[in-house]
Amino acid sequence: MRIRIETAEDCDEVIIRCRERDSVITEIERAVENALKGSGELLLYINGTEYYVPKNDILFFESEGDKIYANSEDRRYVTNHKLFELEDIMPSHFVRISKSTVANVMLIASLRRELTGNGELTFKKSEKKAYFSRGYYKRLREKIEEVRFSK
Repeated sequence: MRIRIETAEDCDEVIIRCRERDSVITEIERAVENALKGSGELLLYINGTEYYVPKNDILFFESEGDKIYANSEDRRYVTNHKLFELEDIMPSHFVRISKSTVANVMLIASLRRELTGNGELTFKKSEKKAYFSRGYYKRLREKIEEVRFSK
C-alpha cells in the first residue's frame, strides 16, 4: 500500500481508497478521526475553578440531574457539554454505554454482566465504577474489540 496526499483549497474531507476495509484501513481511519477530534485537552470545572484536562485522562462522563460530570482517576469535574456533544468531540475510543454514560474503553480494566444484561465497568488505576445498559452492551464489546484488539 502506498500513501498519496493531494491538497485542494476548497476541500475539507479525507478520502481513503482501498480494495477492502481491513484492520489496517480501520486503524488509519481511527488515527485520522482522533487527529481531527484532537486528543488535546478539555475545559472542565470544580467549584468555579477551570481545569484543562487531557481528554485521554477521562475515565467516563455521566449525567446526574441537569449536570454532566467528567470522572478522572481521582477527580470529578463538571463540563458544560451535553453527552451527545462529548460523543462527537472526544476521540473514537469513547463510547456510549448507557443513556447517561460515555466511557473511555482504553481505560476499562474489567467488565461484569448481571443476569439482567446490565453490568458494571471498573477502570485502570481507579476505584471508580460505571454502569452499562444491556442495550449498549453489544456496541461496547464491538468498540473494545475494535480499539484494543485490532492489531
